Amino acid sequence: MFALFGFKTEENVRAADVKPNIPIPNYGLHDCEGADMFVDDKAPNEPLIVWDERHPHMDVGTPYPNMVAFRKAIKQFAINGEFEYGTKKNEPERFRAFCKGCEASNTTYLQLNKWKSDKYDIPILEESFRSLYNYKAEIELRSPGSIVEIDTTTVAALKPCIDGFLNGCRPYISIDSTHLNGKWNGQLAVVTALDGHNWMFLVAYGFIESENGDNWAWFMNQLKKAIGDLPVLAVCTDACKGLENAIKRVFPEAEQRECFRHMYHNFQKYFHGDVFGRLWPAARAYRLEVYQHHMAKVYAASDKVLPYLSNYHNLLWMRCMFNPQIKCDYINNNLAECFNAWVKDIKDLPIVQLADKIREMIMELFRKRRMIGERFVGLILPFVIHQLNAKTRGLGHLKAKASADWSAEVTNINKDGERHVVKTLTHECTCLQWQHTGKPCDHALAFINVLQARNFVNMEDYVHEYYSVSRFRAAYEGAIEPLTDKNQWPQVDTGFVLRPPIPTSKKAAGRTRKQRIKAWWEGGTRKGALNKCKRCGELGHRESGCPNNGTKKRNGKGKKNMSPWFDVSVSNLVPSTPTKNQAAATTSSPGPTTRSQAAAATTSSPGPVTRSQSAASTPLKSPPAKGKKMTPKKRKSSDL
Repeated sequence: MFALFGFKTEENVRAADVKPNIPIPNYGLHDCEGADMFVDDKAPNEPLIVWDERHPHMDVGTPYPNMVAFRKAIKQFAINGEFEYGTKKNEPERFRAFCKGCEASNTTYLQLNKWKSDKYDIPILEESFRSLYNYKAEIELRSPGSIVEIDTTTVAALKPCIDGFLNGCRPYISIDSTHLNGKWNGQLAVVTALDGHNWMFLVAYGFIESENGDNWAWFMNQLKKAIGDLPVLAVCTDACKGLENAIKRVFPEAEQRECFRHMYHNFQKYFHGDVFGRLWPAARAYRLEVYQHHMAKVYAASDKVLPYLSNYHNLLWMRCMFNPQIKCDYINNNLAECFNAWVKDIKDLPIVQLADKIREMIMELFRKRRMIGERFVGLILPFVIHQLNAKTRGLGHLKAKASADWSAEVTNINKDGERHVVKTLTHECTCLQWQHTGKPCDHALAFINVLQARNFVNMEDYVHEYYSVSRFRAAYEGAIEPLTDKNQWPQVDTGFVLRPPIPTSKKAAGRTRKQRIKAWWEGGTRKGALNKCKRCGELGHRESGCPNNGTKKRNGKGKKNMSPWFDVSVSNLVPSTPTKNQAAATTSSPGPTTRSQAAAATTSSPGPVTRSQSAASTPLKSPPAKGKKMTPKKRKSSDL
């Protein structure tokens, strides 16, 4: 791991590689555990939930497929905590013993918010909301410059997080919210960014009652107080119209991006066919002509695609339209999903405890990454240089011909002689990947290999400053101040009592689900999520809902008006070679025949059938067979 990250031990660190007058502590590798949270731009394609009945796990956040497996695990929790299993009394002493055992065995437990405090004799949830102003006063006392605002919603932006984003991260933020599964079913809104290592960096978080336009507008105004009006900024969101409108009002000059994976999922509800899969290469294309090539095929398949995208998905989801100054080419909003996975085990805590727990997790994360940054040497992050050097080993298909020491043309012999121009002085390549990412593309690396063979250059000279060691250290330079317990917080007299919001709907019975059920397009593996169609062989649907079935005749009871965007192209859906089931369908009976269909089939004339012709062609009912009992109709009581 030292070699991978480019670390040096205390004995090998040169005095010139470290900051003056700052000794390097003797940290072990175990101190940095959990510091790396990479954000990948790829869509998940592998199973996320694995369960072995013979060897059940008891780690934090382990999902249980059924109650039987959960009871087996809870018995083991009871053994570790010396807790009497099977009791029906919720006694505080037994609950504390149960929690103590869970903490000792590194397991999760159920937070009971309905229990009452011994001191105030009020529900814990209400006490948590009343302590918000005391928590705000403690944060502002310990960490001046932090922003903690309490209204119908609550937002917190710690001073080290604000300074770290402005001084060490790229001008790219991701905004999303996740459902809380405790007593209060609100939303946890979060703003995250990326550091030079492509690790998640938390900027601000807040609590809102619901995802509506007013709450998002208030949340974005508080964010603007924290980070200001940046000249260059990109904001990525999911398909949330209330949030999109709030960003347009608060940050009108910011570049608004939309998660392509969410957009494509909505797109698939109305358009079916293999040709629409070209949206993926179109979204990942850096050059405009490549994007237009794929989109031309999509537009030709249906004339409804262009108006649909213009009306409902008019934000930027294609790389060719991104601002190259951002130096982030992500088309998916996986950064927000990374945060959701980080806090999924604590989302059932009361609001003040949850806010303080997130602050504590950020404090530990900053310390671990600050320790890592102190060990880095050189100008650029060693891991970035390691990645680029690894990519140079598979570039045999690229041939570079230099015109000068800073310019060359690079030919791809595997793509019919595709050629690009590389200029190292301005960090440019005609493929545009270098401009969008800040890291040399394959064409630039092929030319840099030639220059390195002549000992002309160093790889660090061609990487953007956002990936520098100094920027990484600046991002985590500030320390999150520790706080005392709530009994020592300043007591704030607000003149009113802050209570939890009134629930708009009745909470369902039973324990709130923590593990979200993944859909098939998200890589979910729960039973029924990956159904395989017998007609087309694809995953995600059954034969009855296969798009190859075509449109079905609707009855009068169902929905009559179909969406104007629903488009089924026969040329795209029906395969050219009939399947086995389709061949059998053409020879077998189409099903039961109605009386009118039988009458029409016996009529030789292809024209309409009159009422007399239909009566003449319809056979008379034969009398019932002897011995068959006929049940008379029941008469109403009024007829008796």
